[in-house]
Formats: sequence, structure tokens, C-alpha cells
Amino acid sequence: MSEAKTIDVRSRSTRARGENLESAPTGLSSIWASDGSIGFPEVPAGKNDPATSVIAPLTIESAAIRLTDTILGYNEQDLEQTLRAIAADIGMAHIAYMRFAPDKSSDASLLTGARTYSFQWQTRYFLKQYILIDPVLAHGSKAILPFDWEELPRDDPAIQAFFVDAVNHGVGCNGISVPVRNRRGVYSVVSFTSNHSRADWELFKKNNMVKLQLISVLIDSAASVNIKLGSPAVKLSKREEQCLIWAARGKTYQDISDILNISFGSVKSYLDTARHKLNCANLTHAVGVAIATGVIPAKALQGSAFK
Repeated sequence: MSEAKTIDVRSRSTRARGENLESAPTGLSSIWASDGSIGFPEVPAGKNDPATSVIAPLTIESAAIRLTDTILGYNEQDLEQTLRAIAADIGMAHIAYMRFAPDKSSDASLLTGARTYSFQWQTRYFLKQYILIDPVLAHGSKAILPFDWEELPRDDPAIQAFFVDAVNHGVGCNGISVPVRNRRGVYSVVSFTSNHSRADWELFKKNNMVKLQLISVLIDSAASVNIKLGSPAVKLSKREEQCLIWAARGKTYQDISDILNISFGSVKSYLDTARHKLNCANLTHAVGVAIATGVIPAKALQGSAFK
């Protein structure tokens, strides 16, 4: 590996404020230098030209600065807005971040993620429960190394249809995902997509894989700040959490039964249990208390939850 050049991200952020980076998250120990800078492989100076960014190695100083400001609390911009800016900077179609925790349902994980896909695709993904068959997340939950979506098995007609649907909704023709794990048993998957030709995509990966991994670690750390919640006093089961999230989105018992493929009686039982755990008189009250206390994500109530 070539000798790394250190880029001092404090040049536009912390250094301008006369501060240091001693409080940088320990999860970044492999890339944070002792003087508070970040070490990246040396790349040519200058901003990437979208027309040539596939050929030329990425310059990721701008991405590092954006994410470092978020980690240190200097940037109050929504993480999805930051990801859109980074995607434009590095010539990608989209960037998606998904975090899973052992005690959270897949629906809660999806709502607390961040992605730049279109509203139409994210809504479709959620309503069709694609998270249950998404091979990117299934493989990412076990993977240690980055993987190209082209490597994923597509023998199942449902998987084939999923990828066709994704391309038709502008996700991108190419994709690569980077697994990120921490010591608390939480794993994340950061995905980058593009519409470049296959040959250009292969060259892009060859030139920039290390940088994409470093960006992924920074995105995971920024997300930890962006979506951090205090530990809720009430602990719901995964099914109780799922049912309450769908109830928060205005679905009836029968709707939830159809979506989750469980019986009407089971839905009622899960929601009644959740309501009692929250000490609420009715379901509307339970949803409000769950949102206010962080038991379910606030995005569950928003019509724009997938923007």
C-alpha cells in the first residue's frame, strides 16, 4: 500500500474554531492520527470532474470535512442531505446507510437509516417489505469485506424482480456495499451506487476501494451522532415494535395483518401489549408516548419519512 498523505480536516472546521479532535470516536482509531488529522492515501489535488471521476482517483477531503463536522457536532444538517452532497462530490448516483441492532425490528432499523434514493423507491421498498428479501442486507449482515452487488446470487425470481424494480426506480445499475461493525453487536451497511458502464465501474473500484471504506466508517460514526437516542424505559418486542410503527403510519389492524403476514388477532394482541407497557389508555396515546420517549422512531409519523 502506498504511503499515506495526511489531510488535516481541521483546515475548514475545527482548526478554524481553535479546537482539536481529541474527542474523536474510538471507532475511528485506525484513521485518526494523534494530532487530530485523518490519514488518507495520497490522491491528485483538485475537485473531481463528474465526467472523469470514474477514471481518476477520488479526492475525499470534502466528504471527510462534512462528516467530521457532523461527528463533532458542528454540522446540524440532516445526514441524508450530507450524503447527497457527498454522492455528488464523489460521482455516485446514491449513498445508503442502514444500521441493525440485535434488539430492534427491521422496520425500526429502516426508519432510522439514511439514504438518498427517491421518495418513490423508498416508499415502495417499505410498503412491499423488500427488507425481508433484500440480498444486499442479507449478505451485508454476515460479510466482513466489501462486496459488489454483481456477486450476489440471483437465482430466485423474487430477487431478480427486486433488482429490476430497483433499477427502474433509479437506484443505479452498479452497487457496492461496505459492512461496518462495532463492539456492541451493532452492524451497519453503507452502499454506493452508480450508472457507469461496467468497465468504468470496475476501474472505479480498483482506484477507490480504500477511500470508500474510510468514508463508510465516517458515515457510521456520523450516523451514531445523528440518530442517537437515550435508552427508552419501555422495552417492546420486535413484533410489538413493528405493529406500533405501522399503526403510527395510519394502518388498520387488518392492514398490519396483511403487511406482516400474521393474524388479525396477533396484531391486536401485540398492540394491546405495547399499549399496556406504555401505560396508555388507547392506541393513539400509545403511539404518541412511544414517539416522545424514543421507543419507536419519530419518522414513523412523517409522511416524508423516506426522503
